[in-house]
Parts: sequence; structure tokens; C-alpha cells
Amino acid sequence: MQYGLLLTDGAIHEEGYPEMNTNRLWQAIVFTLIFPGRTYMNINGININNDDISIKWNLKAMDYKDKFEDKTIIAEEASKLSNEEFLPFILFLILGDGYVTNKNAIGLTLGNSKHELWSGIIKRLENLRFRMYDEKHKIVYMVMSSKAIELAKKMLSDPTIKALIENLSKLPDADKLRRLIRLINITIKPRDRSSVEIAGIKMSVFVNDDGFVELKVGRKEYEEARTILERLKGAGYEEVELSKWIDRYVVYMGMNAIRKYPELVAKVCEILKRMLEEAINEGNERRAKKITKAMTNLNCPPAQIC
Repeated sequence: MQYGLLLTDGAIHEEGYPEMNTNRLWQAIVFTLIFPGRTYMNINGININNDDISIKWNLKAMDYKDKFEDKTIIAEEASKLSNEEFLPFILFLILGDGYVTNKNAIGLTLGNSKHELWSGIIKRLENLRFRMYDEKHKIVYMVMSSKAIELAKKMLSDPTIKALIENLSKLPDADKLRRLIRLINITIKPRDRSSVEIAGIKMSVFVNDDGFVELKVGRKEYEEARTILERLKGAGYEEVELSKWIDRYVVYMGMNAIRKYPELVAKVCEILKRMLEEAINEGNERRAKKITKAMTNLNCPPAQIC
């Protein structure tokens, strides 16, 4: 946890003390908890906005003088943490330089210099299924959807850490923590519930905002994706295509291709019916409308459309 804070919003003062500047109350509390003992506290200023007032804190851990070397050494040591220690470390990276969205994504934003410094850490992030997105002046590592939910649950699997985050999330400036708590309360649905099997290949059913359906299956290695493509074409599905999307190879079939195969339409309509029922039960009106439109576009039997 200390490493995570020092590599993000924290620093090492020129006199050897761990320190942090922040205007978030929850973060100031965290600093005093993960560096227990004497804390030097200085208020550098006050921000006054139309609907908010925040204090600029400068904090130094006085009992930790010269206990940490520079960030290069800290990054190297962090990359060697055990799996059990690495999860709390990742949590505090995210609480510092990361973000959690309401669309079920967890990300870390790195500058180029930090990207080089964190080479060992990044390898372990990739093992946790983070993907890199290069956005010109910054590099983002992100994990999304069910992978983000799984990661959040792992990071807060320790009861003490979970209790800490839950209590701090009640503070008015702790939006990031509240979004993290929201993630761990989401139930992950089995993938098979939204997939169809074609020629022995399971393909996921996706519905876009315009109400069009696609069947997709992704692989990290090109040869694996190519094998799937050839297998589907060999089974008579000539319209199937292969494309590279970010860092994965995706074999997919669009709605026009699906319509040509009545047995495939029937399978997809059954999946869409189940997805629609789930959306209605969850009160997700927007998703329900998309799925209903997709079922209409695919000419699913009217009895299946709620």
C-alpha cells in the first residue's frame, strides 16, 4: 500500500520523509493510516468553488525518514511483491493515478517517463488482463466489464481493506471509492448465457446502440483466430470475417449474414429473449429498448418480444 501511494500521488521529500499533497479528505486520512505514527500536517491553501470547499493538505510521515529510496527502487521492489501483496498495491495505484467509471472500467493513466519506470509492474498488470491504450501524450492501462468487476472484488477481498474503503466512501469527496464499492456489488453473469455455439465455436451475442446484432469471438493470437475463421467457413458460414481490434483478433458475423441462416436466427433470438428479460428485470430501460429493436430487426417471433 505504501509503495502504491509513493508511486502515484505521494513523493519522497528532499529530507527523506514520505510526503503527499492532496485536497481530498479521504486521501489525507489514508496517508495517516498507511504511515502510522507521527504525521506533520500543513494546510497550504483552501479552494473555494460555487458548491464546494476543499483544503490543500501537505502531509509528511515523520517516523519514516530515509526508509524509502527513490521511485526507481520502489518500482522495482513493487514488481517483486507476492500475488497477495500485489493486489493492495494495485488498489492504491488506482486510488492515486487511476480511475473507476460507472461503465464498469478501471484504468491507470501513465506518462511516458512513468511507463518506462514501471516496466516490471506493467507486466504484472497485463497478467491481470489490463490492456494498453496509447493516447498520444499519455498511456492508459484499462480493464473493463466483468474483468474490472473481478479485479475490484479481488482488491477488496481483505475484510480490513474493504471496511476501510467502505467507511471512507461515505465522505463527500470520495466518488472514486463509491464507484469501486459499486463494482464489487455487481453480480457477474456467466458468459455462456449470452453466446451461441456454431460449428463447435462459442460466439458472443452483441447488440449495438442502433439495434444491430453481431456475433464475435476474440483471440489474442492471430493463428488461433485464423483457425476459428477457417472452421466456420468450412461449416458453410462464408460471410464470417476476421479483423484486428486493438490488441486482439476478432472473428465476427454481422446481422445481414446471420439472417441468411434460419437455424442461427433461431438461436440468436433465444439469447436476445433472455437478455431482454434480464434487462427488464433489472429496470434497464435503455438496454431493453436496444434489444427489442434488435429482435425486430432480426425478425424474431413476436411472441419472444415482451
